[in-house]
Amino acid sequence: MFFQARHKQTFVILHRYLGLTTAMFLFLAGLTGSFLAYYHEIDEWLNPHLFTTPETGTDYLPEAQLFAIASEYSQQSGGDINMMPLEFSPGRTLRFYVNGSDQFNRLFLNPYTGDIAGTRVWGDLTEDVRNFAGFIYKLHYTLWLPGVWGIWILGIIALIWTIDCFIALATTLPVVKVFNLKLFFKRWKQSYKMRWRSKGYTFHFLLHRAAGLWVWALLLIFAWSSVAFNLRDVYQPVTYSLLGTPPTAPRTGHELPPMDPDSALQAARTEVLSVGQTHGVDIGWERSLRYIEASNTYQYRFHSSRDVDADIARSVIYIDAHHGTLLATFWPTGQYASTTVTQWLYALHMGEVFSWPYQLLVCLLGLLVAYFSYSGVLIWWKKRSKRR
Repeated sequence: MFFQARHKQTFVILHRYLGLTTAMFLFLAGLTGSFLAYYHEIDEWLNPHLFTTPETGTDYLPEAQLFAIASEYSQQSGGDINMMPLEFSPGRTLRFYVNGSDQFNRLFLNPYTGDIAGTRVWGDLTEDVRNFAGFIYKLHYTLWLPGVWGIWILGIIALIWTIDCFIALATTLPVVKVFNLKLFFKRWKQSYKMRWRSKGYTFHFLLHRAAGLWVWALLLIFAWSSVAFNLRDVYQPVTYSLLGTPPTAPRTGHELPPMDPDSALQAARTEVLSVGQTHGVDIGWERSLRYIEASNTYQYRFHSSRDVDADIARSVIYIDAHHGTLLATFWPTGQYASTTVTQWLYALHMGEVFSWPYQLLVCLLGLLVAYFSYSGVLIWWKKRSKRR
């Protein structure tokens, strides 16, 4: 069906109007996404006092003591902390996420002295211009709309973008009267070529088409991963129907009082060593311990040889909050196909793999997405003007 002119024209029209529908949103997402490729570097450059300490070395205070200090401080403003960060690094603070406080939602603690390094309302420019990185992050993810409206809108845009990736590909397929595979691919190769000496409308049209084919696979990855982030009610049924449904997080089924965080941490450390030996997995550094009241469990995050990247810890075990016994283990890769694919999509979208070359590629791809939106509108406007 792709090889007849009337069918190809249908795809051209679909691509035109789907592109116009998403253009403004993808232009914004592309520019902000390009910036976010270096989110951590920029945020730390703007806020060195929040992320670094004068002290160095590994002589940290006990985890439970630091958690108690942070919890007590947050409670003074009506806040609550249910996650204990465990990512200790020489010369670095610990970051706590605070719930329920109207004064701050991030707290930074010096792990050597227990002093409060600072607090902030993440992304709030009215509080401090140094929240700029967080402001851009939230704009990219939610459009700064209240509730879930921004997340849903961008999720729908991502779904349209995913569909349009295939439609755009179809528009580049050559029209042939009699299908011949060798001739077909010979003509299709012309779509990949760019005449750099072209000017004006022709330049933008050729670059829009050629560059779209050059990075088509990456565009599809970013489009579908955006659906995974913002529209899980669509992403999960599709992914699970193709790759299988992983089990949900466990529940204890009882309401016995939870053990204190320090005891839970020791229990989790014991269980994770046993799990690593059982599955033949190398256990690395710790990330966090979080109490989940709804299921009466503790979630312990850590890095392992099953993680996608050496710098990101997404391996997880759950233990009974009262008894400390192991309830479930979730590896990022090699356990459930749907989980493996999802973790790779997340890592590729966030620029968390393949070191700085891929980080730079993500930055450039964001600019290219913005350009596709701009050039697509320009092409439509020029054609529309000619028909007048």
